[in-house]
Amino acid sequence: MNTQSLLLFVLSAVILPLVIHAKPEGAQRDGGNARQPPSIEQVFARLDADASGSISVDEAEGPLEGHFDQIDADGSGEITGAELKASRAKRFERGMEMRDRIKAADADGNGAISNNEANEAGLDKLIEHFDKIDSDGDGEITKQELKGLSEKRR
Repeated sequence: MNTQSLLLFVLSAVILPLVIHAKPEGAQRDGGNARQPPSIEQVFARLDADASGSISVDEAEGPLEGHFDQIDADGSGEITGAELKASRAKRFERGMEMRDRIKAADADGNGAISNNEANEAGLDKLIEHFDKIDSDGDGEITKQELKGLSEKRR
């Protein structure tokens, strides 16, 4: 085996494992998706410090802490797996409803919503923050601008 072949073999053996385990910036490891929240099991494994099967106010962090009272449907002071699952389903449903309302608001079908279209559709929150969401200042909110807003909020 000549020196070039040996060098190529050694470099391949060192670099290949690094390339295989490399992830794009912002991607999560362990098969996670940067756009998906952790599973309920992962949330409990990380936050349920006393292994009680529920997350107390003291254990809650991040979004769970900020929305604790909304997620704790029975007001027990602890979030159960069922409550977290129900909260996620409700949040997903609200997101789908809002998506449908925004899509229906696009009266002219150009793929963007003007202030007038938002007003006619009764999208009060969108109107309230219209100038902030309309990042390019063209008087219309595009899907990309809405997506950019949701990414900023994460």
